[in-house]
Amino acid sequence: MEHAHSSHSHDSHDEHDHDEEPVTVKKMAPNEVVAASLGERGVVAEAVALGTHPLESQPCYSHQFASNPRFTTNKGMVKVRNRNFDLVQVVQKH
Repeated sequence: MEHAHSSHSHDSHDEHDHDEEPVTVKKMAPNEVVAASLGERGVVAEAVALGTHPLESQPCYSHQFASNPRFTTNKGMVKVRNRNFDLVQVVQKH
């Protein structure tokens, strides 16, 4: 007795896998996430490489905000164009 069609159940599964787009996951630094978010809102912004801007070596402290430099971590800078400010520093409060 012969079968007219293949009994291999994985054949249709293999064809289905080839039709799907591969999933790509890109790990982004916090300042890259902020720059991308600003870009989605029409703001021209780009992430500055972590540790390359002179402001990053200074403590993250201001008398206007109740934060202690020991409890904040620099997560990078974002350069902004065509706004009243040039840079955004991304910090993490612990």
